[in-house]
Amino acid sequence: MEEILQDIIKAKAGDSRSFEALVKKFDPMIRSMAKKYSNMCNMPSQMFDDFLQEGKVAFYNAVNTYREDSDITFGAYSKVCVRNRLVSCVRSANSKKRLRRSDSKDNYDLDNPQDNLIARELEKKLFSLAQDCLSPYEKKIFTHYMNGERAKEISLKVNRSERSVNNAIYRIKAKLKRTTNSGT
Repeated sequence: MEEILQDIIKAKAGDSRSFEALVKKFDPMIRSMAKKYSNMCNMPSQMFDDFLQEGKVAFYNAVNTYREDSDITFGAYSKVCVRNRLVSCVRSANSKKRLRRSDSKDNYDLDNPQDNLIARELEKKLFSLAQDCLSPYEKKIFTHYMNGERAKEISLKVNRSERSVNNAIYRIKAKLKRTTNSGT
């Protein structure tokens, strides 16, 4: 532990060898976390290198912000810093994925015809289930929601409060989940 503290102090002072020694000691932790969190994204094999870089940047920041007089060990502190950074990366990657889906004309990956066909079939099945179990108001909300519109936009179009629309979306999800879980 004392050796790690000495390396931290030297690394903060600009000693690159001390920082490299720290990275070498904590590399398995950084790699493990990068793999874990990149797997939460759509293309984990392509995201791993990006997440590894982000993990190393977070580790660098942890070295520079760690207080030697802290009651928390550096290992625990750096792990939390890396985790927080990678969670932010997952959120960012997933929100970009949602934005790409809502920006595309028909929400399908045109580069992969098989995925396109499967997605269209699933969407047809979902709309069919919705017709059977939703009220007329919920069907209207569902159609807008499936087109990628947010509750605020839908509320303006159907002349209802945003809260009413959010409640309808919640009911729709619950009904569809019950319907699909019952095997109907």
